[in-house]
Amino acid sequence: MARLKPEQWEQARAEYEVRGVSLGDVAKRFDVATSSVSRRARAEGWVQGKMQDLAERKVAAVKALAEVETQTQDLPLRFQHTLQSVVQERLQAEGMLASLDVALATKAITLASQATSAADIETLSRARKNLAPAQQAPAQQTNVTVNQQQAQSTAMSPRDALAEIVRQSAEVIEDGGQ
Repeated sequence: MARLKPEQWEQARAEYEVRGVSLGDVAKRFDVATSSVSRRARAEGWVQGKMQDLAERKVAAVKALAEVETQTQDLPLRFQHTLQSVVQERLQAEGMLASLDVALATKAITLASQATSAADIETLSRARKNLAPAQQAPAQQTNVTVNQQQAQSTAMSPRDALAEIVRQSAEVIEDGGQ
């Protein structure tokens, strides 16, 4: 039987509380005695499945957002821009724009692994700029234009190019969107 590092105990707790996995299954997965896991769970107050509701709500929210994005794409361009302005104004009013940008950057990292062409990167970059175009001052806006010739000449993979976009966006966020 192995002795778990703090990170492994954290992962074990996540399996128990988020996935709802039994203590016995957690013990098997991490190759430790069930009694050790049980003792730790009791001492730290682990609750089986405690965060399953949060996971379900997050899945539902992502599905709802995807549906709204699909509906938005069907609107005329002028309506899309006006809708984006309204959303941006409301989020700013609620002080949530920075959180949205962080969430978008996180999602962009996930999408980077799926980007297979320069066109994919261009689309992701345009989507990011359209979601919060007025957040950055003109001097600090990140404009990315990628085409096949540029991507080949710089020998940068789509994933690396998108990672650079996300890095630049993160710098703007850290600077307070100035």
